[in-house]
Amino acid sequence: MTERRIGVVYLTDGRRDDLTYASAVALGLSHSREIDIHIVQSGFRSAPPPAVLRVLQAKGHRLATHTLSTVDRGLSGHGHITSTAYEKAEAIATVSGEHDVVCYLDNDTLAMSPFDLAAAAPKTQPLAAVPDLSISTGFDNPAFFENCDRHGLERRYFNSGFMAINVSRWIGSGIPERYDSAVKEHADFCPYWDGSCIHIDQCALNIAANGAWETLPLEFNVQKSAFQTAYWDRALIRHYTGPEKFLPAVAHRIDSRERSVLGRISCNCGELGLNIPPAYLGLPYRVNRLRRRADRTKISRLLDGFLAV
Repeated sequence: MTERRIGVVYLTDGRRDDLTYASAVALGLSHSREIDIHIVQSGFRSAPPPAVLRVLQAKGHRLATHTLSTVDRGLSGHGHITSTAYEKAEAIATVSGEHDVVCYLDNDTLAMSPFDLAAAAPKTQPLAAVPDLSISTGFDNPAFFENCDRHGLERRYFNSGFMAINVSRWIGSGIPERYDSAVKEHADFCPYWDGSCIHIDQCALNIAANGAWETLPLEFNVQKSAFQTAYWDRALIRHYTGPEKFLPAVAHRIDSRERSVLGRISCNCGELGLNIPPAYLGLPYRVNRLRRRADRTKISRLLDGFLAV
């Protein structure tokens, strides 16, 4: 029996498709195994840029777009996180019939090195993911561990920007159904924060999973809280959480690895119109690194301790 390709899902409302297609191209250029990339468009229909299609097909990948009817849950987004984020489970369901393993990626992720998503596939659980670095360490929420204990939740908490899913176990687990209920309850009260919360879909996914997830190596989803640390430097996938993304590229945030990846995207897919600061403008980055020394030291120390447990 021929092994089915891994499916990759991006969910978009069309507002930042410069990120969506740049992320898809970076993934396609870094992934030697042939994969199927699905762009799930919430409430609209749009063809991908021809150059993106051409580049991915040249690497043996397939690219497809799907239109998802917007589900109005009567819930709003928060800041740069729009209400489209609630539809991750629906986006995964849209393509789950075509694959045994589906990997969900936020569009603010950037593949930095060659790797194989097959290595991320869960072995025994419905999904595999990377812990949320700023929450699981107590960096953002010092009361996180106390709140978990108070409300009977596991202290393990994953970031939902990258999830590798075993489709049959995911469907049989009841997570999608529990997620729908958890979203509604979380809108009124977040047990992880013991009150209101800005992580509109992520907490609900953790509540629905109820610990039924495998921990992936950190390199698969190094979030922006680890910016400019050794973890950021060796990431397979960087995740640009927060309002500042990898596009537009700006001199005080772009390092040599990011410049190399964006340069490769631009070389292969000039239609995306990336404007990359030249290497000789490296001084603002070094100054920013110096300015952020205290934050960088703090998160590095927390991550070192967290990973040592």
